[in-house]
Amino acid sequence: MPTTAHVAGAEVTRYIQSCFKIKTPAAMVWLDPFRVSPDHVGGDKADLVLVTHPHQDHLDIKAITACSKEGTTIVASPAAARKLAQTGITSVALWEGESTTVAGIEVTAVPGYNGLHPRTNQFNVGFRFKLGNSIFYTSGDTDAVPELAEIGPVDVAFLPIGGTFVMDETEAARAVAMVKPGTVVPTHYGFVTKGDPQYLKQLVTEKTEVVALETVLKAQMPALVRFLAKLAGSRRKRWQ
Repeated sequence: MPTTAHVAGAEVTRYIQSCFKIKTPAAMVWLDPFRVSPDHVGGDKADLVLVTHPHQDHLDIKAITACSKEGTTIVASPAAARKLAQTGITSVALWEGESTTVAGIEVTAVPGYNGLHPRTNQFNVGFRFKLGNSIFYTSGDTDAVPELAEIGPVDVAFLPIGGTFVMDETEAARAVAMVKPGTVVPTHYGFVTKGDPQYLKQLVTEKTEVVALETVLKAQMPALVRFLAKLAGSRRKRWQ
């Protein structure tokens, strides 16, 4: 599989977990920076960084710093914004239904939650944002909650498929049916949890293209950490 694809007028690169770079002629957007270094970023510094929630595999201070330049704006869930503030990093906190415009990019926070990513402390949000003439949506760590039906249609959706902490492939297919994206890019698999984008392709019945990307970074968590993470995740209460 390639690490980069061209979708909806943008060059999309997957680095690891849910960390993506979205590059257009007009703007550079990084999603949930994690484990990327200045060498990985090169000259592709962000105009906009989106941080869906404060878990370490989505909010990595070193990676955010590597992606940032003078004038970069970070937009984050309120819980993530509080964590960033503790390290002296300023961000724009958005909760469900709130919007802002950064470098000409309209960004709106949308619901995304489950038992490990609760709404009660404004922990996780998805982001719906417009680049050029295309609408992008990144969900963060969520299940296929009913509010997803209010987000679409969008041109490109970034949806998790790893199970355990988030949707698995079956639930992601239900999310695709609700959001109705032209293209879905699977996220949040291959680092802590498994996940099979080819299985998602079999399940998606909408007129949606599934674009699966290999990661630029090949690291995995140690086996013991993965086991303990899965054990904790198996006990989570789902949104129902």
